[in-house]
Amino acid sequence: MDKKPYIKYKNLYVIPTFHSRIEFAKLVRTALFKVFPDVIAIELPNNVQDEVTEAIERLPFLSLIGYADTLNPKRLNYIPVDPGDSIMESIRIGLEHNIPIEFIDLSVSEYLPPSFKLPDDYAINQIGLPKFYEQIAKYFQDVFKAEKDMLRDKVNLEDFLKNQENVDQKYNFIEKDILREKYMAAHLLNLMSIYHRVLFIIGMAHWENVKYYIENPEKIEDVDLELVPHKYVKIYNIKSSDARFILRELPYHTYKWLKFRDEFSKETLDHIETPDELYNILNSYNKIEQIRTILIKAKYEYEEEFKEFVDLHKLKTLFQYSRNLSLTDQRLLPNLYHLLTCSKNIVDDDYAWKVMEKATKYPFNDESDNYETLKMGIEGGYDPSGRYIRLRRHHPYTYGKEKDVPLKKRPEEKYPGEWRAKWEEGKDYTVSWPPEDIIEEDYFAFIRKKTIKNLKNQRIKIEEFKSSLMDGIAIKETIRNWAFKKKIYVQNIQQIQGKIDTIIVIFDIDDGEVEKYPYKLTWWAEHDRESDMAFYSTNPGDYVIGPGITHVEVGGLLSIFPAIFMNSIFDSFMDYEYRDTKNKAERLLKAAIIYSKERYIAYLAPEPPRKYFFSLAGIKSRELIYIPLDQFSSLKTIKHIHILAGRDKRKIAHNYIFLDK
Repeated sequence: MDKKPYIKYKNLYVIPTFHSRIEFAKLVRTALFKVFPDVIAIELPNNVQDEVTEAIERLPFLSLIGYADTLNPKRLNYIPVDPGDSIMESIRIGLEHNIPIEFIDLSVSEYLPPSFKLPDDYAINQIGLPKFYEQIAKYFQDVFKAEKDMLRDKVNLEDFLKNQENVDQKYNFIEKDILREKYMAAHLLNLMSIYHRVLFIIGMAHWENVKYYIENPEKIEDVDLELVPHKYVKIYNIKSSDARFILRELPYHTYKWLKFRDEFSKETLDHIETPDELYNILNSYNKIEQIRTILIKAKYEYEEEFKEFVDLHKLKTLFQYSRNLSLTDQRLLPNLYHLLTCSKNIVDDDYAWKVMEKATKYPFNDESDNYETLKMGIEGGYDPSGRYIRLRRHHPYTYGKEKDVPLKKRPEEKYPGEWRAKWEEGKDYTVSWPPEDIIEEDYFAFIRKKTIKNLKNQRIKIEEFKSSLMDGIAIKETIRNWAFKKKIYVQNIQQIQGKIDTIIVIFDIDDGEVEKYPYKLTWWAEHDRESDMAFYSTNPGDYVIGPGITHVEVGGLLSIFPAIFMNSIFDSFMDYEYRDTKNKAERLLKAAIIYSKERYIAYLAPEPPRKYFFSLAGIKSRELIYIPLDQFSSLKTIKHIHILAGRDKRKIAHNYIFLDK
């Protein structure tokens, strides 16, 4: 199998490329050390050469170069200066190794070819560039060859330059492609006569036609290599937070590519002794490992913040699901949409946000005002004056339909400190958020129902059948003993006298030297469908997620339904009442014993309470039912809640709190 990083034609070493794909940037670096070119020719017009070079010199900060034929453009063609693009990589290599760089493309305005989906370029790692190109070239021939063959000897570059005023009405995109290919072929013929080895990076759709003109030089004798430059060329700065809108790889992949380049810089490569050592280094950049890193790092951050464990089974399912979902889209590796969809479905939205943060993080941000910053979106951008500019890429290739992320957008602060100021303003009038209250009460009802069910199961007696079937045949016990005793066993289910109105859930006793859950609060029901609730948690205001809206992590809670309007159990005047308790968890438990109206009290915790409280409950004619915490899943519903600084925040809370459905 031919694994050469180029296609050789005479003294041309050609890399037909997909733009903005790191796999082709890797080929450029590999080709450099295999070819040692005398000159690098690239598919960009020379009227943007100064701006492109300037933008590359400011990497790792991201730039976008817009150009048009008017001083007041409504639409721009644009060139993203993507560190993972093969053309940008070839320019960087030329600058680093003092290799001449030739911009040989023809600049045309309003170049709007139809976009078409391309296969996943990751396959190059297995089949090599020549085989990959052979398969892709068949597609371009099937789609464009007939029309190009008909037009390529009719389109005249001189006529095109004379008709610049009406060029958009007279030339379609195929004719413009032919003009560009003629122009590039003429340039290449000139370079091939001067230089011994020419490294040429070009879009994959153009190489066959460029080669045709090189083989038939009489068809391009009239091409004048002088170019009429465009009137408008400008460099825009792109914020790191908008990186995913101009990069065609995950920003995390691009960040790791930059780190890879730094690690194996020119100075490092100069000390490599064998070609095999060099190629092993160049092939060590692996996007599969990076996707695995994104998911695992997101897991650790999710577990630390939400105290919810993502076990190995879920992680394995996540890897398999993301692989299968990408295959359904005919891709070898998952994209951002695939990763977020899998994360939502296997874990939850909060984990998906962690994956989003990791996958789209691009840490390099230019804080200077040297360039105007263009605020980006999927379809275009806003310049500093607020004017929307619909942007059209210089290159038409796509890698699947552009999809927005499957997560609700989280608003941002209008100015730093806005949300905290709103919290400080109303923090003395805290309330809950009713939609979240409904979910919590439903989960409390589920705990009560499951506790009663467990209690009933514990009180089932298995007896030998004599004269009555009682509450039905005990199938398992009968089967277990039939081979030896030939006897039937029946169930005697004892009736439960009493209900559960009070539950205590303890996530953390919090009796260490450093208090993790210092905030203590008693909340009374606002209507007859809510319970009275007391809890201890992290401090409100530590994690503000919206204007006057804060997230807290609960260490332990007490719920009594129906509500009875209990005293504020954590206030100092109640200390004498709870003098026999050692910590906040025991205080909640004693309050449950005091205020419970029903016989049974459910106590969920990692460990059972002291025997003292079982005795105390007995004195009050109550019975404590201990259930290990790990018997319940999805406790995040009641472990992580939100507190609002005033009732007026309830109108806007839905924009900042996203509940799992």
